[in-house]
Amino acid sequence: MEKRLLAALMLAAATITASAQDYSGTTFNDRIGHGQDSIDVINSFSLYREAFKDQNYAEAYDSWKEVLAKAPLSQIRIYQDGTVICENLLQKETDAAKKEEIFNTLMNMHDLRIKNLDALNSFASATTTTTKGNILCRKAYDYYCFAPQKDNNKAYEIFRSGINDLGQNVDAYVLYYFIECSYNRFYNNQNDLQVREDFINDYMNCNDICEMLLEQAKGYESQIIPADTTSADSADWVERVVLAPEAEAIVRNYQPTQERCNDLFVKSGAADCAALTKIYAEKVEANKSDLNFLNGILKTLQNFDCAESDLYYKAADYAYELNKTPNAAIGKAQKLLKAGNTAEAMKYLEEAISLSDDNAKKGKIALSIASILYSKGNISGCTQYCNKTLQYAPNTGKAWLLKASCVVRSASGDALQKSYYYCLATDYALKAASVDPSCAGAANRQVAAYKRGYYPKSEAFFQGIKAGQTVSVMGATTTLRLQ
Repeated sequence: MEKRLLAALMLAAATITASAQDYSGTTFNDRIGHGQDSIDVINSFSLYREAFKDQNYAEAYDSWKEVLAKAPLSQIRIYQDGTVICENLLQKETDAAKKEEIFNTLMNMHDLRIKNLDALNSFASATTTTTKGNILCRKAYDYYCFAPQKDNNKAYEIFRSGINDLGQNVDAYVLYYFIECSYNRFYNNQNDLQVREDFINDYMNCNDICEMLLEQAKGYESQIIPADTTSADSADWVERVVLAPEAEAIVRNYQPTQERCNDLFVKSGAADCAALTKIYAEKVEANKSDLNFLNGILKTLQNFDCAESDLYYKAADYAYELNKTPNAAIGKAQKLLKAGNTAEAMKYLEEAISLSDDNAKKGKIALSIASILYSKGNISGCTQYCNKTLQYAPNTGKAWLLKASCVVRSASGDALQKSYYYCLATDYALKAASVDPSCAGAANRQVAAYKRGYYPKSEAFFQGIKAGQTVSVMGATTTLRLQ
């Protein structure tokens, strides 16, 4: 035991000294104190690290606190370990006074790290360098989850400070807890229009960040796994898409976060048209000459299924009079769609496409037109606009999925001929997942459903038909699949 402790002390001294040498302008003694203090720090560091490795956080706590108090610049590790130690203790502690003390220590640790951030970053590795925004977000999470007497407003302000500092580089868990905090703040102040507007803006910001990262995931190549026709497991004998590891990590973290945020937002009822009208009615009138403001309002109302309200039409008319922008033209189209004038509405949607100089925006508008046509049973028109969407934005998975649905709805002929349609639809669904990782789940489900339309092997055998043959349908070629 004595040899083990001595070795640990020597390792601790060497580790701390190495860190000190990387920090220009200070010496080892400057970093951990002088004389007996430096010996105490080394002893405490060794004791807490040994207990930490054994996950004995209660035993590690006091020694860790001493290192933090006497040598806050000794290592980045003491802040990382301190978060783990305090969070674990707070989950188990039952004594109110002790819990308060641990929580205050955790909050003070985050503040101390911010205070010494430049010095700590000067000797940090690429994986341990951090920002004030990162620390604030972690502090906000710890406050929100572990404060003995939580104040949602205080948690909200810390979250918002951190997220504002980070911009779009926010971890998925931070986004979720922030929107939950914003929701709770709104829930307890539903008559406060400013709090309601804050919640709406927070949700939109979180959704935009998730959308941006999911779009980024499209840059990684996915892999199509062929069917295992020798397996009795039905899940194995349909093709499916497996995402590239980088894309899978983004989708795994940010898609569930986006879905949970959406569910929470729908549950809140914060953005019903009546509430939005209360928030924005006077603002629209007061800013009817401000095109940027009007376009922002149109985007908000579009996002929250309030594009059939009088407020939306008024904002669209004002915007269209000022300048024929894509959002204004879309607003005019929505008004005509509500009146049942689809043909005239399509003209404005086409105008919106021509007015935009952003291919991603053009693609979204074209996809909206495709969806409208699909809902009205115009399959050829829907397919045409799906193709337009893909001309502007080739990685729009939803366009490929909608094309697949159009193909299935077009199926005709005998069982063999119909199977060609399901095979082509499978191609399109697999393409959707391969270009757009956020569509992978839906695409794989559609492919699993399409297999029921494949021609039976038992029939094909007697007709000399084999899987893998190239067949043509709807002006396209596909590979024959059998069930």
